[in-house]
Amino acid sequence: MSPLGLSLADNVCLTLITEGVDHGWAIGSLLADDGEIGRIWRLSRPLTYRAIDGLASRQLITRSAGRAAAGRDRIRLAPTKEGRRVTKVWLDEPIVHLRDARTELLVKLTLRERAGLAAAPLLEAQQRLFAPLFDTLTSGSVDDEAVDIWRRESARAVRRFLQHMLGTHHDPQSPLDKPDLMLSARNQLGAVVTAVHHGENMSTVKLILPGGQRLTAAITTEAALGLDIAPGDNVVAVVKSTSVMLAKHE
Repeated sequence: MSPLGLSLADNVCLTLITEGVDHGWAIGSLLADDGEIGRIWRLSRPLTYRAIDGLASRQLITRSAGRAAAGRDRIRLAPTKEGRRVTKVWLDEPIVHLRDARTELLVKLTLRERAGLAAAPLLEAQQRLFAPLFDTLTSGSVDDEAVDIWRRESARAVRRFLQHMLGTHHDPQSPLDKPDLMLSARNQLGAVVTAVHHGENMSTVKLILPGGQRLTAAITTEAALGLDIAPGDNVVAVVKSTSVMLAKHE
């Protein structure tokens, strides 16, 4: 819910009206299963009309009599000044919960595109808001419970999505970005990550080798996040003198 008590349905309908969709049937079509918004998040026609009624009662939209092209009377919808303000705030506001990335964030991005608004400001705000959460959720061990693993993998997916949308995620297939792992260090050991703990500047990555031996690598947190390392990943431990570096196949 927004500070005004608006639900996702309320905000989506209000935004469509603000963009110029001026009658309920057209809004319902956009929110149907095969509609532009409905393919991301759908809303039935009865709930669409209920949301429109609620917006009118809050004086965020107005209703006026109009006549369709076919000569039938219909109610035309238009946003009030306050309705436009609420829409702008909602479209610029990052989502709070990671679980809403699949629905509310994608809907906002689609609505911003329809309105001719750049996606970058919202994506950057979302990235800043989620950064501490990403650090927390990508820590853990292979012994975590199923729900912890689900949250970790969901966080990694959302982080990659934001990076991709902002153009900060390098193509792993690019020959300029991906080394072929032919390093001067000869001690390259295949291993599985068993635990990751992120600190403010350094991260500790615990590994297990095929023979059961265990290693610990201390690398910068920036490097750990850049490699998207998490428990269960296959990596290559590169040992040079007393230092242990990590490499990971995409």
